[in-house]
Amino acid sequence: MKNEISTIEKDKFLSNSAFFLKEFEPLFIEFFSSLCTSYRCHLSQAETREMASLIYQNVFKGNLDSTRLREKFLAILQQDTVIVGFLVSRSMFYLIENYMKFSKEKKISPQLEILITSINHFIQFFENEATHQYIKPTTSLNFSSNDFVMSGNNMIDIFHKIKEEEGSIKFLNLYQGVPINYEAKVIGIDGENVTFSIDKLQEIAMKLDGHAFIVQNKYFGKHIKADIFYNNFLTDTVVLNNFVYLLNMPAMQREFIRVHPDIVAKVYLHQFGDTQTSGRLYDLSMNGLGVLSSENNGIFVGAKVIVDFDLNSSSKNKNIAVEGEVMNIIECKGTYRYCMRIFPKKGMDKKIAAYILQREQEIIENLKDELKEYIF
Repeated sequence: MKNEISTIEKDKFLSNSAFFLKEFEPLFIEFFSSLCTSYRCHLSQAETREMASLIYQNVFKGNLDSTRLREKFLAILQQDTVIVGFLVSRSMFYLIENYMKFSKEKKISPQLEILITSINHFIQFFENEATHQYIKPTTSLNFSSNDFVMSGNNMIDIFHKIKEEEGSIKFLNLYQGVPINYEAKVIGIDGENVTFSIDKLQEIAMKLDGHAFIVQNKYFGKHIKADIFYNNFLTDTVVLNNFVYLLNMPAMQREFIRVHPDIVAKVYLHQFGDTQTSGRLYDLSMNGLGVLSSENNGIFVGAKVIVDFDLNSSSKNKNIAVEGEVMNIIECKGTYRYCMRIFPKKGMDKKIAAYILQREQEIIENLKDELKEYIF
C-alpha cells in the first residue's frame, strides 16, 4: 500500500465519494459520540461531537498540522489517551465498513487504497502527537510531575501524606444506579494496607459493589480502584489494598442520577413507518434510558424513536412518551440493550423527575436495610 497519495488521486476520490462523505458525516459523529458514552470517557457530549467532527474533517486533509486540531482535539488526550486512541481506530473501521456498503449499493468501484492511506496518515499523526505530548520517560515518574502512571509505593507515600496533613479523600460507589459518595479519613497504614474511617452507607455500598473507588483530588491526579481487605461495621472502618489508577470512572460521567426501575416496565420503541420494538426498561435518568429487548426491527445507532412506557408511580397518569435517539446498541447472546438519549417535553420531564426522586429515596432505604444485616 502507498505511504502517500497524490493530490490528483485524492481529488478524484473526494469527487467520486462526495455524496457519501457528506451524508455519512452526521452518522460518523453520532457513532463516535455513542462510543464515548459507552466507554465513559472524560468528555462532555459537546466535546465528543466536536472531536468527531474534527476527526472527520481532517482525515482527508494533506496537512494535518492545524492549530485548531491541536488545541481542540489533542489537548483532550491528556485525560484519556488510550481510550481516545481506541475510539479513533474503531470509528475509522466504522467509516471503512460504511464506505464499502455505499460502494456496493451504488455499484461503484471502491477506492479503498486511497481511503485507507488517508486514514493511516491521520492515525500516524494522532499517534505521533499523543506520544510526543503525553508519554514521558518512565525513569522520571513522580507524583509532582502529574504523570499518568505511578507505582503502588508512591500511592502509599501519598496516603502517609494525607494522614499527616489530616486530609480527606472521597469514595464513590453506585447502588442500583444511585451514587453514594462520602468523605473519609486515613487513620492507619500497615505496609500496603490502608485503613479508613468511613460513613456506614459508603461502607455497605462499597461492600456490595465489591470494590472501593476513590475520586481524584489534589492528592491524586487520577481516580483509583482498590480491593477491600477487611470491613468493620462496628467501628466504621475499612481496610483497602491493591490500589490501581483508572483511565476513567464511569459513575463520574453521569450528568443525572440514573435509577433502576422498581417494576418490570414494558417499553415500546416506535419507529417511522409504524415499526414497533418492545422491551423492558433497564434504567432511567432525566436525559437517557436503557431498554433490554430480544427484538431488533431495524433499529440502528442514530435512529430516532418514540419511547412509550408506564412508570410505577403514585400519580394516576403514569404514562411516559418521549422522543429518543439511539446512542449505542450492545448485543449479547441474542439480547439487545438500547442506550438512548431522551428529550422529554414539559410535563413529561416533571413526571420523570418525580419518579427518579421517589426511586432514589427508596433505593437509599434499601441500602439502609442492607446495612442492618451487618450491624448486630
